[in-house]
Amino acid sequence: MGEQLFDFEGVAHHLTNRMVKGEEMDAVHKAKIEYGLALLLGVIIELILTVGVSAIFGTIVYTLVIIFSALALRVFTGGSHCSSYRRCLVFSMAFFTGLSLAARWIASQINVYPLIEVILIPANIGIFFQAFMQTAIGKNFVLASDKLMQKIGI
Repeated sequence: MGEQLFDFEGVAHHLTNRMVKGEEMDAVHKAKIEYGLALLLGVIIELILTVGVSAIFGTIVYTLVIIFSALALRVFTGGSHCSSYRRCLVFSMAFFTGLSLAARWIASQINVYPLIEVILIPANIGIFFQAFMQTAIGKNFVLASDKLMQKIGI
């Protein structure tokens, strides 16, 4: 279970070498590029898998709006992190997909215009979710989820 899910560092290293081939660059600058590429690859994989799961439930638009509204707040507020990429991936997929199902259910319970249904309801859920994650309860929730996933081998 200790093996890495994806070799982001290896792929980022390869991509960086191809991008800077023939360029004079110090090791620190090259390492920064590799680190940024590895993070970007991780986010892209997480987004693709989360959207893929939400496609199964027919909630892609809700999921994307929730993700990007939460991300808009998270950029400025930061937040808790899982202790591994795999646990982060599972946590993100479960909660963003779950929140998209909740958004769709809420929209089905009230008669609203389509714009409100697919934009305002999920955006407010995403912002609320990220705001909740900034509280002591939210941070403890992430830590408890991380420990639970560790115990079950994720």
